[in-house]
Amino acid sequence: MKAEPVCPSCQRQGRRYIVSSESEEQSYIGDAWFHIAHCSECGHVYGIFTKAVRANMKPPFPSSEEEQTRRRAAGG
Repeated sequence: MKAEPVCPSCQRQGRRYIVSSESEEQSYIGDAWFHIAHCSECGHVYGIFTKAVRANMKPPFPSSEEEQTRRRAAGG
């Protein structure tokens, strides 16, 4: 006999009712911040999981070194 997960709120049984959605909140490049695992029938939230981020992302603000380089190039 195979055990299937049961939603604690609506009692739906089966893995097909456990789904994942991306958060509406996004990073400055448009990636979702996290995933939400929930019941597709009643919306019961099982957990929130951070989304993997891109390793080669440029920070939204220049570092102090980048700012100094930019100022020198601009003659300031």
